Amino acid sequence: MSIITPNVDKWKQVHAILAEQAGGGTETIDYQANDAMSELQRMLPDQVSLDNLHQLRRSQHSKIMALKSRITSLRAELVEKQDPGRMQETQRLISDLIGQVNDIREKAAEAEAIVTTITKDIQRLDLAKRNMTTAITALRRWGMLQQAHKELKELLVKRDYAPMANSIAAIDGLSTSLQALTTNPPVASVFKEISDVRTRVKDAVSHELDAFLLQDPNKPTDRDKVGEAYLVADALGSDFKAHAIERYVNTELREYRRIFAPSSEAGHLDNTARRFAWFRRVLKTHDEEHAPLFPPRWEVDRILVAKFADSTRTDLRTSIEGDRTPSVATLLEAWQVTLEWEAQMSQRFHKPFDKVVSDLPFGQASATVSSIFGESMKVFVDAQDKALSDMLSAYRGNRSRPSLEGASVESETPVSVLPSSTELFYFYAQILEQCRRYSTGRGMKDLAGVLAKWLRIYSDDVLIASMKKVETRPSMDGRPNLQEVKNACLALNTADYCLVTSTQLEEKLKDTIDLQFRDDVSFQAERDLFLGVISACLITILGELESACEPALSTVLRTSWSNVENVSGRSPYVSDLVGSIKSVAEVVRERVNQKRFVKSFADKAVGMIMTRYTAAVVRSRPLRKVGAEQVLLDVQAIKACLLEIPEPYTSSTANTYTRLVQKQTSQLETMLKVVLVPEDPPDGFVQNYCLLIGDKSFSNFQKVLDLKGTLRSNQQQLLDIFLSVTSSNPDLQDTSFLTTLDMDPENKSAAVASMVTRTDSRSNLSSQIGGPLRSETPKGFGDFKKLVSFAIHGQLTL
Repeated sequence: MSIITPNVDKWKQVHAILAEQAGGGTETIDYQANDAMSELQRMLPDQVSLDNLHQLRRSQHSKIMALKSRITSLRAELVEKQDPGRMQETQRLISDLIGQVNDIREKAAEAEAIVTTITKDIQRLDLAKRNMTTAITALRRWGMLQQAHKELKELLVKRDYAPMANSIAAIDGLSTSLQALTTNPPVASVFKEISDVRTRVKDAVSHELDAFLLQDPNKPTDRDKVGEAYLVADALGSDFKAHAIERYVNTELREYRRIFAPSSEAGHLDNTARRFAWFRRVLKTHDEEHAPLFPPRWEVDRILVAKFADSTRTDLRTSIEGDRTPSVATLLEAWQVTLEWEAQMSQRFHKPFDKVVSDLPFGQASATVSSIFGESMKVFVDAQDKALSDMLSAYRGNRSRPSLEGASVESETPVSVLPSSTELFYFYAQILEQCRRYSTGRGMKDLAGVLAKWLRIYSDDVLIASMKKVETRPSMDGRPNLQEVKNACLALNTADYCLVTSTQLEEKLKDTIDLQFRDDVSFQAERDLFLGVISACLITILGELESACEPALSTVLRTSWSNVENVSGRSPYVSDLVGSIKSVAEVVRERVNQKRFVKSFADKAVGMIMTRYTAAVVRSRPLRKVGAEQVLLDVQAIKACLLEIPEPYTSSTANTYTRLVQKQTSQLETMLKVVLVPEDPPDGFVQNYCLLIGDKSFSNFQKVLDLKGTLRSNQQQLLDIFLSVTSSNPDLQDTSFLTTLDMDPENKSAAVASMVTRTDSRSNLSSQIGGPLRSETPKGFGDFKKLVSFAIHGQLTL
């Protein structure tokens, strides 16, 4: 069917007009004019809806008629509103309104002009009032100024200082307010007279004060009058006041400068205590006799202290820098009495001494007397350097060995560390405590450098030098040199003690020294040296153990295992080998303080002994079946001995060490078990090799045949079977522990020699010990007393 499209534009216009007149909406239109087609499709969605077309047309027709009626009414209303008469009336009303607004503006302007006129009159009256008040005040002040001037002249004639101070204060206050009137000649004349009178007053006061300061004992001065003169000086201004104070202070210290001049005997550094004793008497006289004469706010006593400090500091600098360098004892004594005097002055004025001499009410700021000694700390540091050199000279170089042996000999209570180390750190504690009292700045930094220097010297010239043997004993005497082991244990303990104590010494220094020098303090290089000493001691002990085991290992080397007919027990050499191991291990357990070093020794001892023993067994081939059984039995006895080296141990450490021993001995045991297997049948022998060794290396299999002593004629068949079996077994490895087995080892094992690399290396020692040296950072000393206690007893309770 076809649907007639309505005139959409026309409908839009109608809808817009109706919406504007109705306030934005129409009640009779229920479709959107901007989309008429959509509206028609909504009313006639399908063909079935055409059955209601007639009813729909009636409905739409009704709506159209309603719209037409509405349009007609709106047109009539529009014609009514466009009435010319109504428009004229509206224009007339607007014109009247504009006229009324203009009238209001004119009246407002008139009112503003009236208010402005009134305001100007009020301002003129206010100005006149202020001028009148100012004039009256000025006249009153002028009169008061003239009266005060007159009184001052009269008082000056009478030398009556008590009221003179008030008159001067009044004149100063009045003159300030009348200064602007000095352009008037009469006023300027009075001001000039006042200035002349002030000058005469200053002269009179100066004469009075000079008479007091330089008084004749036969002509005592009037103290009350002097006190009043100082009040006048206070009123005369800050410049004259400072002049009066300076005259007094210089007079009081004039005799001091004469007696204690740097060129005189009393001015030497060793007479520093006399300087302060003299000043205490002067200060006491000032407090008892002169202080009441001065206004309290002048703080003359503090200025006197500052002037004395400045003069003393200059004199002491001249003495210290003179031709004769003072001794350390003299320097420290002078420093100590200076600090004590400064502490007394700080207590007197309830503030630090640097504030006492710098924060002055009058005069130039000074510096502390003790600051001059800080510049001379080099004398103290050099003296400590020489003292350390003298103290350690008895233990250095050729004397280090006797001192070590003397300390490690058998006694009822053998020492655990060298006495020289505790003596060294005790001396360190003393000089650090002494330095802390005097300087925590550059002087302490320089002293820390000296301490580090002598730690290095102690490590090299005492500990390392003491371990050098005078002569070498024969390697085949069969007896371990336990004295050498004890020496090494003592040196090890001493190095560990120095390592720990130097760490805590560094922490204490950093806590004490000034912040700006804190990063410059470090003993890390010195601690590395002590770690190297510990490493060297462990290597020495291992070397002695190897030398002690050498006779037994030589016996293994000389044994013809192929001629052994039966196994009746462990071999005789085992007793010697086990005895040597036990004797050295017992000394190490008893003499080494730290168990971590015992563990390190045990770990390395197992590796060294098993390496040397395996090499001896290999060189003594062929073993044959019975010989292999005998060696296997001997290995069990050696293993049992090795397991007992580090006792007593904790369970966790024991388990770790047991696994290490099992690993070191299991390789030799496995190799011996392969040798035990008979060559016949050949297939069974090869299968056992693959099962126990687990590799397909032709050279390794050849090593086993050599150990068994297999005849050359029988080896080819076994080798062919080995190649056949291993080629078809992909699970076999290319290498095993036999790969590194040396069939022609040297007579001397490199087990210990390989460890002698850089003994001063931290990483080297850490690897030998098997872990970090310390599980936690050592706690610092709470004070120097604990440091001294630790230096003496070798232990610290924190």
